[in-house]
Amino acid sequence: MESLEALLRETKQEYTDLWRITCLEPGGRHSFNTSCELVEALEQAKKQGKARFIGISSHDPRWLKMMIEYFPQIEVILFPYTAKSKAAPKNSLFDAVEKHDIGVFGIKPFANNFLFKGSSAPNDPHAKVDDRRSRLAIRHILSNPAITAPIPGLISTHQVDNVAEAVKEGCELD
Repeated sequence: MESLEALLRETKQEYTDLWRITCLEPGGRHSFNTSCELVEALEQAKKQGKARFIGISSHDPRWLKMMIEYFPQIEVILFPYTAKSKAAPKNSLFDAVEKHDIGVFGIKPFANNFLFKGSSAPNDPHAKVDDRRSRLAIRHILSNPAITAPIPGLISTHQVDNVAEAVKEGCELD
């Protein structure tokens, strides 16, 4: 709560739309008591009007699944979800997400830029191919109904325009 309050003061904001706590990896390193403390802080922020929505982020899907099944207060989760992510088995994190109506933001959709041949600069010789790969990755991720939105790390207006184009093209891939 202290860090949230400091950030709100620093940014001269009364509240944040989404406060999520980033959890250590793997999430299973958290004790049950630590997990309870995380959720208690999130709930307190929401009750005090300092956060409209609350959630957690982790790279550990098993721990995230346990958290959303045990703590219905959690509204949003963030975890890596790339174009190479595969369909999960039965009783997976995605089943839990759909059952509990959790918002999901997939981070690192371009797999830390391993998806690309070039530097991601608009004047790079591979820019045209990389832009197409970027759009295909975003469209593929958006085709998963369990994903609310991908969060790509965009560093230029060109990249923003390219992702917007992917959204316009739609989720169905040819």
